[in-house]
Amino acid sequence: MTAPSRGSSALLVVSLALVAGLAAWYGRAVWDDSGAFAVALFGVPLLCAAGALVAERAARGPAAPVVVGVLAAGSLAWSLVVALGFAQLLVPALLMVAAGLVSWADRRPDRTAPLPG
Repeated sequence: MTAPSRGSSALLVVSLALVAGLAAWYGRAVWDDSGAFAVALFGVPLLCAAGALVAERAARGPAAPVVVGVLAAGSLAWSLVVALGFAQLLVPALLMVAAGLVSWADRRPDRTAPLPG
C-alpha cells in the first residue's frame, strides 16, 4: 500500500479552488445569461475535482491514479465541450490531468531498489 501523493493532492486542491473561484466570480453572470445551466457548467468540474481529491486521499493502491485520470478526462472533455462559451474551465482540467500523472509517477515501484531474495 502506498501513501497518497502530496503533489497530486496539491494540484487537485488548486484545481478545486480555481473552479470554485470561477464559480464565485462568474456565477451570477452565467446564471443571468444561461439560467440553470450554470449549475451544470460549474457543477461537473467541481464534482470531478472533488471526487479526484477524495480518491487520491482515500485510495491506497494503484486504483487512485486511474480514478484521478478518469475524472480528469471527464473534466477535460466537459471543458472542451463548453470551451467556446467559457474557456476558463480548461486550466483546472489541465491541472487535474497533471495531478493524475503525478499520482501515477508517485505510486510507481522504485526501480533502483535491490530485488528481494
